[in-house]
Formats: sequence, C-alpha cells, structure tokens
Amino acid sequence: MNDAAGDRTSSDLPAGTRERMLHLAIATIEEHGEAAVRVREVSDATGVSFASLYHFFGSREGLVEAALAEMYSRSLREVNAAVADMVNTSTTLAEFIEGGRRVSLLAYDPARASARSTRLRVLGGLAGRPKLAARLAVEQHAANLELASILGVAQQRGWLKPNLDLVTLAAWLTGLTFGRAIVEVAPEGIDLGAWNEMSIAALLAVCIDMTER
Repeated sequence: MNDAAGDRTSSDLPAGTRERMLHLAIATIEEHGEAAVRVREVSDATGVSFASLYHFFGSREGLVEAALAEMYSRSLREVNAAVADMVNTSTTLAEFIEGGRRVSLLAYDPARASARSTRLRVLGGLAGRPKLAARLAVEQHAANLELASILGVAQQRGWLKPNLDLVTLAAWLTGLTFGRAIVEVAPEGIDLGAWNEMSIAALLAVCIDMTER
C-alpha cells in the first residue's frame, strides 16, 4: 500500500471504498464475531490507509457499530421487500392470505436461523453503545413506517381489518421474528412446525376478518 495514501482525502479514493470496508467488517463479524474485526486487516484488504478508515468511521468501534447497524437494517429491508412483493402480486384475499403464509414460513425457515441470531446479537450488543442504540431505533422506526405503508395497500383493498394500527402491527411482526429466534435458542421439546402454525393462526386472527372470506 502506498504510504502517501494516508494523505488522501475521501474524495480521492475510488467510489465504493467505504462500502467495501463496511462489507468486509460485516463478513468478518458474521463469520468470527466482533472481536475478529482488525483495522489493519480491513485497511490492507481494501487498499486504503488507517487515516481513510478513521475518516469514514472515526474509530474501530465506529466501524463495528456501522457494520452492526447495516446488518440489522439489511434484515429489516429483506422482510419489507418480501412483504411488498407479496402484496403487489396478490389480486384476491385468498392470494393475500396464501402469500402471507408463504412469507411467514420463509421468515421462520431454519435456513434463516443464522440471520435471526445475528439480529439478536446486534440487540444484545447495545449495552454501553448509546449511538448504536439511537441509530437502530431510527432504523427500526423507519422500517415500521415502510412496512405500515406496504400493508396500507392491503388494508385499502379490504384484506386487513380497517381499524388495525399498521405501525403497531409492523412492530409486532418484527417481534414474531425475534420470538422464533428465542425458540431456536432452546428448541428441545418444541414442535417448530406447530409453532409456525400457531404464529400464522395468530396473524390471521389479528389481521383478517375471517367472516369476509
């Protein structure tokens, strides 16, 4: 790496430099945990100086917090995108219900257990990190509003109960996903398939007037 790199400003660096550093930190955390994030390794792998990394993130802790926030936000965006696609492709209440069931089962899929665990680890790491806590609060609120807007389309079509508070519903749906992660911590004696069906039945009871079917 060129020693002169330390004198370069962010505008001198190739486009996407910050994103490459962030993605490398995320990959490291996902595979080995926070403690494995090394400033030198991130700097060497991306070809930029320590000074550039500190310019973007302020410190190693800033880089780790940015990575954790992106990991959390990414999981929220994935869920919202799946729900949006389900709503947009449904043309009847029956299709909407079946689509909701499909999205729920996808969210609870054992293959996504690692993603759910990651979200719990991020939340578990908020102690002593007020900036990260504040950032996640903003991200979660924005995701709730986005999901509420998506669900609002279904409500306008008469597929959801008209008196539902959609922002609260969006937050509850996030809570269901976390609930699945908690079950997976100690799954002994638990019928996970039955848990899925209970969760979906609760969703239908809360969200849809079954007498209208």
